[in-house]
Amino acid sequence: MKKKCPGCGNVVETEDDYCKKCGTQLIETKDFQCDDLEEKLTIEKDKIILLDLNYTLISNSKESFGPYPSRIYRQEYETELIDLIKDNYVILITARPYKYSYRTLAHLKEKTGFVPDESYWNFDDHYPQDLKEYWMKEEIIPKHGNDMTKYLAIESNDKTRRMYRKLGVKARRKQCFI
Repeated sequence: MKKKCPGCGNVVETEDDYCKKCGTQLIETKDFQCDDLEEKLTIEKDKIILLDLNYTLISNSKESFGPYPSRIYRQEYETELIDLIKDNYVILITARPYKYSYRTLAHLKEKTGFVPDESYWNFDDHYPQDLKEYWMKEEIIPKHGNDMTKYLAIESNDKTRRMYRKLGVKARRKQCFI
């Protein structure tokens, strides 16, 4: 049986959770509405973690305004999340400008001892979901394979989570885990 996606009008299979064309959620699930969970979700140790920097790894993103160089040094990291992901292969994909990548990674290592296995940064000021989709299609999937079950995205942005789900990647907010 088929039905229409309320987001784009695409005809989809009844059992699909998300529209493959636009990423709109078709079935109500609690997979990313995690605030009311009694027990937090666990992270399997064999996943490739796709991690956002702003609002996911940085606990004070909303308060850290100002020019990037000074903003980097005011940042506090989600050490509880780092402890959960550190035994996995972690790929940092961020909308932050590339020119600040060295300072940001050095600060992250200095404050937490954590260094992502790979990192991808913004260029030409792209929207986060467009940028992350580009890095997935152009670098990460060709390098790590197209078995989407081995990836887990921890992502704060709703639109970017929908983009990941459209690609077939399980995507959750950090609140599901910490």
